[in-house]
Amino acid sequence: MKRIITLFLICLTSVFCAQSPEMGFFIGNTYYIGDLKPYSHLSQQDFVFGGIYRNNLSSNRVAFRLNFLYGKVKGNDFKSGIEQQVKRNLSFKSSIIEIGPVVEVNFFPYIQGQHETNKEGFGTPYFFAGITYMRMNPKAEYEGEWIELQPLSTEGQGTSQNDNKPYSLSQISIPFGIGAKLNISPRVAISFEYGLRKTFTDYLDDVSGLYPNQTLLAQEAGVLSAELSDRSSNPEGLNDSNFGLQRGNPNNKDWYSFSGMILTFSLVKKSSCPTW
Repeated sequence: MKRIITLFLICLTSVFCAQSPEMGFFIGNTYYIGDLKPYSHLSQQDFVFGGIYRNNLSSNRVAFRLNFLYGKVKGNDFKSGIEQQVKRNLSFKSSIIEIGPVVEVNFFPYIQGQHETNKEGFGTPYFFAGITYMRMNPKAEYEGEWIELQPLSTEGQGTSQNDNKPYSLSQISIPFGIGAKLNISPRVAISFEYGLRKTFTDYLDDVSGLYPNQTLLAQEAGVLSAELSDRSSNPEGLNDSNFGLQRGNPNNKDWYSFSGMILTFSLVKKSSCPTW
């Protein structure tokens, strides 16, 4: 029995020591691509921050990472400079909580803690990809107050005009991108990365389909829903209304970006691994 326990402890310690766990934080900027900002990357930016757990495997080529990130994105038709969007006059902001695993693949062998630039393994470019849980909450400003849009069914979801249920605020996203990391001391590493997130929702900005009948929407979902559904200055449809016209493009899902700096601290000294 003692031999079994000893063997188990040796295996457990070997596996743990074959890895190089780190913890740290992420800070950077965000932007979104969608119906209110379809083309312009890097504009209308906001912030992101959070925690990172990274485990560098003994191959020196792969690292597994867990992201715990919080950011904000925003979009404004008026700032797009596109005439049709300026007339539509919609805007939003949304917080984003992102939690999930990411795999980093190093271009060159990377040895965590090796900070001497004249030796191999002190730093490397990498690319990453993963799958994460994403929680959003689009809001619009109305009379000086930020109003949650999903409960308002601004495109008539869940009413007699639209058979679709209200969209879910919990979504899946696919993060991917490129970065570069290097050791700045035996216990500290720094990374810089640019990442995009593919989502499977077109409602990060609360805009996707057609304008509903505003009178009927006000009766079934409330006056506020109708007010925030159509904020255009010059309705282009019949009877001075946008009813039935395209409010958004349902064929293109929304995207967002989290990019910035990662600073991590090693949790295990190399010398702490015993030799058997």
